[in-house]
Amino acid sequence: MGILDNLPHTCTAKIRTRTQGSMGGGKEVLTTVFSNRACWRQPAGDREQEHAMKQGIAIDNKVYFTSDPELDERHVLIIDSVEYDVVSRPVPDCSVGLGVVWKVMVNSNSAEGG
Repeated sequence: MGILDNLPHTCTAKIRTRTQGSMGGGKEVLTTVFSNRACWRQPAGDREQEHAMKQGIAIDNKVYFTSDPELDERHVLIIDSVEYDVVSRPVPDCSVGLGVVWKVMVNSNSAEGG
């Protein structure tokens, strides 16, 4: 059994939507897209962080999935009670010996995410 058959983390994905508040103002609501989905969170490497910073994007972690999770910048991932803002769309990543996985770059919403 390889690592792709038993990823070490699980996550919940939520999407941000704007709704009309009772007083007429806008309000952000998080709606669950999926939960308990296997994934693998790893700290982003220095080169990945530098490349993202040049584009004006802050990242601190990357999350791998065995299939396209269909996420974008409106989504939040929750892994081990830490919230991560999704900052990139999923891209296929050919990892040596592991096959193809989908990588999403994220940035933690708390000081604990790393």
